[in-house]
Amino acid sequence: MLKGVLCSSGALITRFNGRDPRLLKEFYPRLEADGLEFMVYPSWDGLLDEYIPAVEAISKEIGMPIPVLHADKTIGELLSRGSDDEVMEAGRRFFNNCRIADRLGARLMVLHLWGGPASDHHIERNIEALGGFLETAERFGITLAVENVVCAVGSPLGHLNAIMDAYPEAVFTIDTKMAEFHSELPATLADERLWHGKAAHLHVNDYSGGYKDFTDLRVRHIGDGHVDFAPFFERVKAAGFTGFATVESTSVLPDGTVDTQKLNRSLNRVREGLK
Repeated sequence: MLKGVLCSSGALITRFNGRDPRLLKEFYPRLEADGLEFMVYPSWDGLLDEYIPAVEAISKEIGMPIPVLHADKTIGELLSRGSDDEVMEAGRRFFNNCRIADRLGARLMVLHLWGGPASDHHIERNIEALGGFLETAERFGITLAVENVVCAVGSPLGHLNAIMDAYPEAVFTIDTKMAEFHSELPATLADERLWHGKAAHLHVNDYSGGYKDFTDLRVRHIGDGHVDFAPFFERVKAAGFTGFATVESTSVLPDGTVDTQKLNRSLNRVREGLK
């Protein structure tokens, strides 16, 4: 059974409002969400000692559960670039993200294992590094869920299968937009191994571009793109999915305010589709 539908803090906190997570106190109470997926921005690296206690306090004050944390996206990018210093920095950031997840009460953490211009050109290096990350997350009591993020040379589904071969214990975040970007959403839904206990978390977003259209990576609301959600919802229900689903769709307006009405429509469409 679905645990609930979360809103990503990335749908609420962007460059238009200074990426200030303290604004969650204003925005979150307007949402029809079952909790928050908290995204760690790379630009916060020197501000975490200020921001994380503030988010923890807000969570307790307004009743904003944070069951999922989205790790700093530069972790995978640093691994992809691959110098010794960059790999060491990726490890440092990953450890800090585990600490943040633990402090905020998140028991699942989403990871972009590859990314940036270097992307998956040397995917075997990224997959090899995953072993240490899985061990670190386990020490914190956190489930690490590798996301099927976009690729430059391969495909997300191919990489998820390589990870399953290398690490039988690994689980994943399945993102509809990322799969549609590679025109492999049907193949992702048809992968039996993936849907027998490996899909631990969902990102439910629309996509309006074509095959590997890097000019159109905007995270869109359901109905603003061409993803066919009906078979996705049916597959998730048939698999007996028992995790959370998150809406990440960009909802911040240029003046820094949030279109909560549109965001609530997406939250409720996911809830209705998976009930």
